[in-house]
Amino acid sequence: MNTQKHQDYELRLEELEQQGNKDQPMQSGKTQAEQRFRQYVNGLPVESVLTQIANWFNSLTSAGKIAVVIIGGILGLSLLRTTLQLVASLFSLTILGVVLYLMYKFLINPQSQK
Repeated sequence: MNTQKHQDYELRLEELEQQGNKDQPMQSGKTQAEQRFRQYVNGLPVESVLTQIANWFNSLTSAGKIAVVIIGGILGLSLLRTTLQLVASLFSLTILGVVLYLMYKFLINPQSQK
C-alpha cells in the first residue's frame, strides 16, 4: 500500500515537473549524469533523505547534538580502525605467502631436482 502511494506521488511529481517545464524553454544542458544523479534510497530521493536527517538533527537539543556527534565519531573511528586492521592483515598474509614461496623455491625444490 505504501508503494502504491509512493507511485502516485511520483506520477503527480512528474506531471508537475512537466507543467513547469512547459513554461520554461527546453534545457539542453541536462546530461545523463545529471539524470542518473537522482538516485533513490528506500524509494525516497537522496536529497529528501538528507533533508530529513538534517531536519532531525536540527530538532535535537544541544546535548542531543553533542551526543550524536560523539557517537558518530566513535562509529566512524571504529569503522576506520576495522578497515586498517583488514588492510594490515592482507599485508601480513602477502608477506607470509612470499616467505613460504621463497622457502619452497630455495629449500625444497632444489633438493627434489638432484
